[in-house]
Amino acid sequence: MSNNELAHIGSPVPASWDLVGPTVDDDVRRAIDRYGAEAVKEAVKLQTKRKVGRKPEADWPELHRVLQEDARKWLDGEDPFSERSNYSIAKDYAAQNPGQSCPATHRRILQKLSERRVCLTIIHAWLISETDYPYQTHLRALGELGTFEGWADRAAVMLKEAHANIADYTAKNGRPEDNMTIKEIEKGARMALADIIALERGILSSLAFGLTPKGMFGRGGNLFKP
Repeated sequence: MSNNELAHIGSPVPASWDLVGPTVDDDVRRAIDRYGAEAVKEAVKLQTKRKVGRKPEADWPELHRVLQEDARKWLDGEDPFSERSNYSIAKDYAAQNPGQSCPATHRRILQKLSERRVCLTIIHAWLISETDYPYQTHLRALGELGTFEGWADRAAVMLKEAHANIADYTAKNGRPEDNMTIKEIEKGARMALADIIALERGILSSLAFGLTPKGMFGRGGNLFKP
């Protein structure tokens, strides 16, 4: 017990100690009068100390294989969510990673899968489809991705860019083969754009020296001659 507290034993308690406010400063001053400055500082430090809770479980990295398998099944036109239930996945996970309590782990995984499995599967499908599936399948994945909360705007932008790349590729090389990936189409579209830029630069360079590609401005390829 502090000296301040001992000093008040047997003494009448000041009426002001039982009052609250009107400001925090008033309460702090009363607390200091009653318990002493050091005791108040220690109490404030203790009460405002951030409480350390249990660290979040890193479950999703462990479930990566499941999401990859689900994504490929979805891209192949199957229904992975009907073929394998959240309950069975959670049960297998808890058996392999029981933690402190197998039933508690099962409940935790079941809740996470119920909340995010479908969305995370489609995200994986979108990423996989860029390089491993025909571009039409990639467009389907982007369309599905846009149905999830927080993804509509981003998916719409990516879908627009994909269609623009397909249009650029088609203008240069004709309709893409059905088995081409969106990455292959993007590469072809960039090469087409690079060819156009190089051609334009070549023409401008020729014009600067009074020369043009043969036949563009009459016979001889010279801008200043008939």
